[in-house]
Amino acid sequence: MEPDPKPTYRPLFLIGENDITLDDKSRLLVPAEFRKEIGEARDNEKVLICRIGTNRNAWLYPENYYRELIAQRRSTLTPGEDEEAFNEAYYGMVFRLQWDGQGRVLLPEKLIKRTGLKKELTIVGSGDHLVIWNRDEWERRAQMRADTMGQVTEKAKQAETTTPASA
Repeated sequence: MEPDPKPTYRPLFLIGENDITLDDKSRLLVPAEFRKEIGEARDNEKVLICRIGTNRNAWLYPENYYRELIAQRRSTLTPGEDEEAFNEAYYGMVFRLQWDGQGRVLLPEKLIKRTGLKKELTIVGSGDHLVIWNRDEWERRAQMRADTMGQVTEKAKQAETTTPASA
């Protein structure tokens, strides 16, 4: 008997921003439009993998998508220091979060402490993942991005013209 074929998912399209509040039990509500997009793109996925991103914010990925990303990596039996550092960050310091019937996830205390999350938050769509920002930090960042949008767009255009098209 042949194994079941790997499911084919459509790409994630997580966009926009939503202000949210971390409640007294360290739960936050994943906005309905994000839950809907994840569910539709990922077979009703209700488990998120949370890791600390390069900007020291909490990044949320649907679990099956995170597994796909990790599966693309090659690993060795005896990892060097750089690979071990990667493994610790991408496997060891991750949290599995499942939303409840109301769409809330419980954020672990270690995550809150390591990222410095406060009560007033903004959850931001970043294409294939969500990023949790302290609201005041996000507002400063969003203003800076708005102020530099022309420069960012120009850099992206330059990168497109210097990167060879894949065959």
